[in-house]
Amino acid sequence: MLTDAHIRNAKPVATPVKLTDANGLYIEIRPTGTKLWRYRYRLNGRENVFALGEYPGDRIPVKETLADAEARKNVGIFTLQEARSERERCRRLVKQGIHPAHERKLERIRQANDASTTFAAVLAEWVANRHWAASTLANRLSQIEMHLLPTLGALPVRQITPAHVLDVLRRAEKQSIDTRTRVRGSDSRTVGGGTVVRRLRQTISGVFDHAIATLRADTNPAGPIRSAFKEHRETHKTPLVEAQIGQLLRALDDYGGHFQTGVALRLLWLTLARPSEMAGARWAEFDLEAATWTIPPVRMKMSEEHVIPLPVQAIELLTRMNALSGHAEHVFQHRDDRSRPMTYAALHTGIARLALPFKHTPHGARTTASTLLNTMGYRGEVIEHQLAHQERNASRRAYNRATYLAERRVMMQAWADLLDVLRSGQEKEATGKFKRSVA
Repeated sequence: MLTDAHIRNAKPVATPVKLTDANGLYIEIRPTGTKLWRYRYRLNGRENVFALGEYPGDRIPVKETLADAEARKNVGIFTLQEARSERERCRRLVKQGIHPAHERKLERIRQANDASTTFAAVLAEWVANRHWAASTLANRLSQIEMHLLPTLGALPVRQITPAHVLDVLRRAEKQSIDTRTRVRGSDSRTVGGGTVVRRLRQTISGVFDHAIATLRADTNPAGPIRSAFKEHRETHKTPLVEAQIGQLLRALDDYGGHFQTGVALRLLWLTLARPSEMAGARWAEFDLEAATWTIPPVRMKMSEEHVIPLPVQAIELLTRMNALSGHAEHVFQHRDDRSRPMTYAALHTGIARLALPFKHTPHGARTTASTLLNTMGYRGEVIEHQLAHQERNASRRAYNRATYLAERRVMMQAWADLLDVLRSGQEKEATGKFKRSVA
């Protein structure tokens, strides 16, 4: 039988040399000096040779840990005693009529299948099928990475129970302060809460629906815990009245913060774009001569190109911004990294700086405009298209490709002129003065 000293002292020659141990185990020394374990056996009357692995030689650290040893064996590097253990395992397989090589292939398939059935793997497939705008995708992935992956990511989906899901969501429900956003231009942010829990539960449920559809899970553990959390009630933002709009616009005229933040907040009112679309605006999207802003599908919530007609007041603001950032990719640049766009949070910070005596958010311009433009007599479908809302009726959505650009251009100029009047303090019956003319 072989000894470690015998194996270590064996020198390579011009042709392969075999050193026999016992019960079919031998080591083959290649001319290159590599020493390989082999197991010879007979099955169904035929002789076969199975490649067990490699002899480590002097590559094993003096103080090798159990974890390091396991990792070494997983890549097929065996000491003499380990090779003998592998031989005995193979002998048991042969007695059952199983080729060790076939068993190894099956094990690799099982390992690959196990890797593809982890929550993280199924999640990646599910996310790839979502049609989210870039800003939505970034927000959802941030929540997933913070709350779900650390606990559920490595678990096979079949092993995840309602108890796992409940534990994750309970922890996400507790609001905390996260300081990891410092590099993104803010010192900290509040994470967690009821809204986050609702979205995370929807994400987990969607991932398991996909796992069930692809035969990797049988049940959805997010279902039973639906009633474990306080029901979320959708609250619609209250639109501003004319006097409040005027007060807001006058406050923006005196804005003492970063110039580009003030411009972005004013342009939200002049274009009715979503805050995320405004924050990520690129100069390549604007045609100031044609007075249009064309936002590509990848940046839109509904993944469809959206053309916004620009009123004269918006052109004036963009011309001023062009003098500051026209050389760059983004209209509104990040505070710390000029190669990136400003953050969505910067718009919230800008509004907070105004210290308004009423509640208002960057999204509030869209809610307010929807209300007032309807009051002014503009057609609902035209207003909805300006707001880039998807047509609820599937048939109409499939066949209605009209952009109403000419009508929207007239509407948005009237809207911008109304804002000028409100900013001047002439709120009384201002909306009525700008009602749509009906031919």
